[in-house]
Order: sequence, then C-alpha cells, then structure tokens
Amino acid sequence: MSDSDAASGKPQSYTRKTLGKSNEDKPKTPEVYKCCGNPQITYFGVVNINIDEKTIGSVDVWRCGSCKKQFCEEKTLGIDSISDIVGMPRIDDDEKWAVVICKLQKIQYRWKLAKVKVNGSIQHECLEEKVVLLKTENFKVEDEQHWSFLIEDNVNKAVEI
Repeated sequence: MSDSDAASGKPQSYTRKTLGKSNEDKPKTPEVYKCCGNPQITYFGVVNINIDEKTIGSVDVWRCGSCKKQFCEEKTLGIDSISDIVGMPRIDDDEKWAVVICKLQKIQYRWKLAKVKVNGSIQHECLEEKVVLLKTENFKVEDEQHWSFLIEDNVNKAVEI
C-alpha cells in the first residue's frame, strides 16, 4: 500500500501478484477449449439418438457462457474405443455440429457426429470402410442413403433415426 493510499484512507487493492500468484502462474486454458478471450464452458445439454425408442448413443453439448459457441462430444453405447479427438473439438465459425445418419450401416455404427458447412462436403466412412464424399446444403446432408440433423435444433431432445 502506498503512502498516499494510507493517508487517504482508501482500502489496499490486492492484485494476483500481491496474493502470491502472478498472471504467469495462473493456469492457462488449453487451446482445444479456447473459443473467445474469456472462455466459460459449461454443460448445456444432450441429444439422445434412438432407434425404436431405444437410446443407442448421445451427443453431449457444452457451451461457452461468454460467446455462446457450442462444443460437442459423441457417446456411442456399446462402443468402448476412445475417440480420435480427446476433449471438446474446435469448430470453425462457418460450421455447425450435426449428426449424419447412414441408412446402410448397422445400428450402433449408423450415426456419426460431424462438422457441416452451409454449402460444402464432408467425408463419411460407409459400408466396408469405404469413404464417400457427401455434399451439404443449408447445413444438411441429404441423399438416398444418408441424412442429417443439426445439434443446435435438438438439444435436450431424443431423435429417432
């Protein structure tokens, strides 16, 4: 506290440094979670994926309280393998989270979480591990063997596939 603060009767202001922690000692937010200058990511909800009213998987949805950007994590029941992306993957500003459904696949492999653009394409692993290119229009995939729905339109709902 400076002499001028003591003389004026103002309370002493504390900084992180005076409390024993400098800004350099403060834990840094990992890049995978960075969405804005002040990330405040909290659990937002879930989308259950059902077949004949039986849940076969879900998508956990997290959202930043500051910038409202969403993060998603896929959970497939009966699949014990770890996702290739740990944590909450980043998404570009021109993309949205969607679930892509393949009408050709077996039940547990029938759906996949994907990042879709308003008009673009995504790669999808189809039967016999064949990768196909699916076109997106207005953030949706639609062809004879595939369709999709947006996560943001279905938070805290169950979707029958």
